[in-house]
Amino acid sequence: MTMNAILYDNADVVTMDDNTPRTDAVLVRCGRVEALGEQARALAGESAERRDMHGACMVPGFTESHIHYFDWALALKHLMLDKARGLPDVLDAVSEEAAKPEREWVIGYGWYEGGWPEQRIFTRRDLDAVCPDKPAVLWRADLHLAVVNTKALEAAGIARNAGQPAMGRIDVDENGEPTGVLRDWGINPVRTLALASLTDEDIDEAFADAQKELHRYGITGVHDLRLMGGLEAGPALSAWQRLRHSGSMRLRSWCCMAVEHLEEAIRLGLRTGMGDEWLRMGHFKVYSDGSMGAKTAWVLDPYRKSSAGSGLPMFAMDEIGRLLKLARQSGNSLTIHAIGDHAVRDLGTLLRETESCTASQRFAPDRIEHMQMVRTEDLDCYAGLKPGSVAVSVQPLHLVLDMDMIDGEFGELGRFTYPFASILKAGMALAFGSDCPVTHFDPLLGMHAAVARNVPGCEATPWHGQECVSAEDALRAYTVGPAASCGLENEAGSIAPGKLADFAVLSKNPLEIPTAELTGIDVLQTVVAGEFVFSKSK
Repeated sequence: MTMNAILYDNADVVTMDDNTPRTDAVLVRCGRVEALGEQARALAGESAERRDMHGACMVPGFTESHIHYFDWALALKHLMLDKARGLPDVLDAVSEEAAKPEREWVIGYGWYEGGWPEQRIFTRRDLDAVCPDKPAVLWRADLHLAVVNTKALEAAGIARNAGQPAMGRIDVDENGEPTGVLRDWGINPVRTLALASLTDEDIDEAFADAQKELHRYGITGVHDLRLMGGLEAGPALSAWQRLRHSGSMRLRSWCCMAVEHLEEAIRLGLRTGMGDEWLRMGHFKVYSDGSMGAKTAWVLDPYRKSSAGSGLPMFAMDEIGRLLKLARQSGNSLTIHAIGDHAVRDLGTLLRETESCTASQRFAPDRIEHMQMVRTEDLDCYAGLKPGSVAVSVQPLHLVLDMDMIDGEFGELGRFTYPFASILKAGMALAFGSDCPVTHFDPLLGMHAAVARNVPGCEATPWHGQECVSAEDALRAYTVGPAASCGLENEAGSIAPGKLADFAVLSKNPLEIPTAELTGIDVLQTVVAGEFVFSKSK
């Protein structure tokens, strides 16, 4: 954080602040915005460093409101499979990774079989052929399904007739033998062992390096979410703290915990929001269902093209209700994963019922993660909640990934999915993210998906276009919305006096160009606490 005053001048500044929506100069001192426009120039004095922005567009730094930072950062150091175009690509990568003598485990993320010529999920037999001697675990893009090899099954004690885990599934063949396909909590016995193979040095290097990749996309803050069971919650929070104390942290982190740790946290006096401008303890995450991709999202109408029935409810609503009350009474906040319309409906009823419980002063509202499928009448229920009591975190690029699958599984019921415009109309704060490594975290790609509701080049044919949002709403959901969802609206999310000096400098103003051009905007520079952390090479 620079202590000297810096004047960013000759800029097209979109502040996202209603008091001064647009300006052309920003004065930064001690890592915070001091003044705007003519007042900024007057206060700068002779000693201020002057940076001519040459008319470039400055917006608040983007916040990625749903990233699995721990897993993604490790994937960058291990095996990222999002570019695989078929099973041979995956197997070649696994074989190469397994040949590295320093690897005790082969750990991979990001594969997605939807466009593969094989049109199938692979099994342990496929992995055994290229990795017979080391345990391997490869997460599907949605992180609700993983495929492991025989070595990993044996290490975790998963054998024939092992039984099905609560809130998870172990796929078996016609002979009752595990196929290596594990779903939701069924992954955790393997995940425990894979995490134990990592050293603090491995994790710290991954955390430090991953910041730089986010800065390339104008991202200055993240909400780091936990996977099922929160096995990585302690290692993630510890790694963030080590990065913070090292002095090399250049990213704001809202580090969420798992609801399994809530009661212990309360006993220790830990609360949502504690920390500083760099690192805060976030929401406690609880799962009400699974995912659409794994066919474990809990839906009202059964899946049409699979044998998954109506999906997989996870934490019982009665238990979620107990945890909601406990969190509110202790000044903590929950974020509740709810994707299917059945889960979202029951959760809305529960939130309405728990509004009357005695609450301690809280730092942040409760949050819903995904809210992917919602019936109209249930949105009316959410609209009736107390203003500001619940925020929603959604992922626009999931729409692009899932729309063909949703058409096949639900037909016209797809009109109830990704209801971004309706969520805004219901009066809830809306925060955009990617669920990375599920989809890419590029905010400009996410903005395009939310505004166009289709892939680039198909802007004229939005998918269920009644739920399109404006470019301004999309930008707000990457800036103001994430701050509001964490109780930080007075600290971040807009360019205004007193707020953190975190900016993204863009080649074009996203509010003044056709939708099709959003994906062509370049991030020229990224500023955190008044300092350049990224500058695009010319």
